[in-house]
This record gives sequence, C-alpha cells and structure tokens, in this order.
Amino acid sequence: MPQKHPALEPFQLGTLTLRNRAVVAPMSRVSTHGNGVPTSNMAEYYAEFADGGFGLIVTEGTYTDNAYAQGYANQPGIVNAAQEDGWRRVVRAVRFSGTRIILQLMHAGALSQCLDVTAAPSRVLPKRKKMPEYGGEGPFRVPKAMDARDIATAIDGFVAAAERAKRAGFD
Repeated sequence: MPQKHPALEPFQLGTLTLRNRAVVAPMSRVSTHGNGVPTSNMAEYYAEFADGGFGLIVTEGTYTDNAYAQGYANQPGIVNAAQEDGWRRVVRAVRFSGTRIILQLMHAGALSQCLDVTAAPSRVLPKRKKMPEYGGEGPFRVPKAMDARDIATAIDGFVAAAERAKRAGFD
C-alpha cells in the first residue's frame, strides 16, 4: 500500500494541529465594498480552499486602524464591530471543513495606495509608483514621520485588531 506524502500528514504548528502542510498564502483581493467589511463572496472564496483540503489559510492583509494602516481601497479591516462580524462569517465558513485560519494584520505605512496622508518611521519617499490594480495612481507622496502618538496608535491598533480577530474565531 503506497504511503501518504509527508506534506499530506497531520502537522503540529505551535499549538495548532493542521490536517496537512498545505497552506494558502495571503493574497490581496480588493474585495470589500469600500467599508472594510468582509463579504459573503470572501467567505465563499476562503471556504473553497478549505473544501479543497488545505490545512491552513492565511488571509489577505487586513488593516488595523483608521489612521494610517489602510493600504488600498476595498481592503478588509478589523477595526470595528461590523468588520469583526464579517470576518466571523469567513471563519465559520472555513472551519466547517476543518481548516485552520490566521488573519494577516497589516499596516501600509508609506505604501498606501488610497490615503492622502501616509505615515511611516521617517520621511523617506517610497520608490516607484502606486499600483493601478489597487486603486493607486501616480507617485507616492513623502510620508509623515510618525511621532510617539502615531506609533502608539499603530501599536494599539494591532493589539485591538488581534483581540477582535480572536473574538471572531481566528487561530
């Protein structure tokens, strides 16, 4: 009898037991309706990977605060109750098939495609241009250098986002 490939065997990743080593890497999808709330289409999209047998899904980058974190229009967030509820529906759809799911938390910094004012560790102009695929147009602007208050906002945003993600059921 042929043996299963080791990639298809159950795997322990920290405290998570995965049904196999097949992982869906994060891919930006530009798929909300502009309010950062995950949609039913997103739940179906991620559930298809789970139904296909993947052991773990890492979601697309999700913004963590309303100040400077958003990277592009129609990006999902996790900064309010509606966004948390939207992700909860995604998690339920994925878990139905026994797949684990991790939320990728993201802060765009100087590389936001959609914010008029960006913030980064220093006032360094990003190279190249914004990406039309993500709603960007033209050159990046020089970001605002983050001060102590901006840094605290970013940190607090990540903490609150992680708490919301945990409540929504993410691993």
